Amino acid sequence: MDQARAANSARQNGRSSIIPASMGTALFWARLGWVGLSPFAPGTVATALVGIPCVWLLSLLPTAFAMGGLASLFFAACYVSSKAAAVLGREDPGEIVIDELVGFLVTMVGLPLTLKSLGVGFLAFRLFDIWKPWPVRRFDEQLHGGLGIVMDDVAAGCYAHAVVWGVLAFWP
Repeated sequence: MDQARAANSARQNGRSSIIPASMGTALFWARLGWVGLSPFAPGTVATALVGIPCVWLLSLLPTAFAMGGLASLFFAACYVSSKAAAVLGREDPGEIVIDELVGFLVTMVGLPLTLKSLGVGFLAFRLFDIWKPWPVRRFDEQLHGGLGIVMDDVAAGCYAHAVVWGVLAFWP
C-alpha cells in the first residue's frame, strides 16, 4: 500500500512516477486489459466484450465448478480493484471494470445459455448496475476498497439473475 501512496503522491505533485510491477499488473487486470480505458461506457463495453465470452466459457463447466470459479474471481477482483484504486487515487474509478465482469457472471451463472437469456441478462444487469436500487446503492456507498467496488455489481447481478430466471420461467 505504501508503494501505491507514493505513486499517487508523486502523480499529484506533478512528478512522474513509475508504478511498481505488481501494481501495474493489478491495474491491467482491474481494467481487463485495455477495455476499461474505453472512452464510451467502459462498464457496458466490458460486459459485452469480456463478459459474454466468459459466460460462454463458464457455461461449459459443471455448475459447481462454475460457482467455484466465480467465487475465486470475486476474491481476485476485490484484490486487484483495491490495488488499482490505490494506484489511481480514486475510490471507484470507472476504468476498473473487472467488477462488471463478476456482476455479469453472477447474472448468468447456472442459467441456460441462449440468445434470450444472454440479451435479457445483459440488459437487466446494466440496468441494475446503473440504477442501483436498494441494497445495491447501499453496498456502493457503505463498503470501501475492493469489496465496495465489486459488491454492488454482485448485488446488481443477483437482481438481474432473478429477472432472467423469471423471464425464462414465464416466457419460454
